[in-house]
Amino acid sequence: MRIAMVAGGSGGHIYPALSLARALKEKGHSVVFIGADNRIEKDIIPENNFEFIGLAVRTTKGGAVQKIVSLISMARSYRAAKKILRNRFDLVIGFGNYISVPVVLAAKSLGIKIMLHEQNSFVGRANRFLDEKADLIVGSYEENKKQFKNPKIKILGNPQSSIAAAVTRDESLFGDERLSKDKKTVLIFFGSLGSETLMKTVCAYFKIKEPGYQVLYAAGDSYYQTVLPYDSEEIRIEKRINGTAWMKDADLFVGRAGATTLAEVIATGVPSVLIPSPYVPNNHQYFNAKALSDKNAAVLIEEKQLTPELLKETIESLLKDEQRRKELSKQTESMRNDHVIDDIIDEIEKL
Repeated sequence: MRIAMVAGGSGGHIYPALSLARALKEKGHSVVFIGADNRIEKDIIPENNFEFIGLAVRTTKGGAVQKIVSLISMARSYRAAKKILRNRFDLVIGFGNYISVPVVLAAKSLGIKIMLHEQNSFVGRANRFLDEKADLIVGSYEENKKQFKNPKIKILGNPQSSIAAAVTRDESLFGDERLSKDKKTVLIFFGSLGSETLMKTVCAYFKIKEPGYQVLYAAGDSYYQTVLPYDSEEIRIEKRINGTAWMKDADLFVGRAGATTLAEVIATGVPSVLIPSPYVPNNHQYFNAKALSDKNAAVLIEEKQLTPELLKETIESLLKDEQRRKELSKQTESMRNDHVIDDIIDEIEKL
């Protein structure tokens, strides 16, 4: 089967698409990626050994002039996508973001089968717009069923969670001798870029933290040097997190609620405190976190409520309450589908 996959704009769209693409390739299918020629996908996709075709499509964010530029770029990208897709592909898979709109519309006009994937618990604008154009929709949360009008929807999960579940402990959180296996460990991470607001809150928390447990804080490239002075016997500062390999070893995770982060949380079953970013479209991180907290699978704290004292109280009360952490872990694991990629591919092949 010849498949065109449309993903871009953020890692939350790109990495799940790559996870599915690798599995499709292993099964003998051909996968080519289409995305914006000026966003991160133009580098990430080729680095992962997939063919990438860039379109000059531009974001709808901004004022009136930017919106006009975006509409013109959408029209041009639609025409370009028709030329790319015609007589070359059997299926187009869209992973959300505005980038998918002209490509999916072009596929529809050519009679090519269409699948949409939604990674978040609150459907994004692009997928809402393309809803009834799809021959198959795959969602990650039960909430998605109420949000799409299209009845051809299956709730199978995020492909990234299959990859996360397969991660081994070969590279342990305790590889650094400064972290002890005999102490409870908290892992804090707010995305690869970090967060200035939360970085300041975490630094203030470090000043009032009780002794007896250890914290690993991945501050991100931008804030690593600022936070480094707090590095000590029970506080380890890193630039980046080693994903699920470290989540599997942690007693508690504190972080944002992006789609990929939550796929990793669900895959590992780590008890979590989620502080969704209020700066994302449709406030979708809040709805992602709420989907877990409503099932008693995570503790949700909105950023506007967070203080160093509340962070300290929440972390330390959870570390002392092993039964509560076990319950959070049990409910988180109940949301996991370790066969999500195989299930998606089964549906694709039926389609």
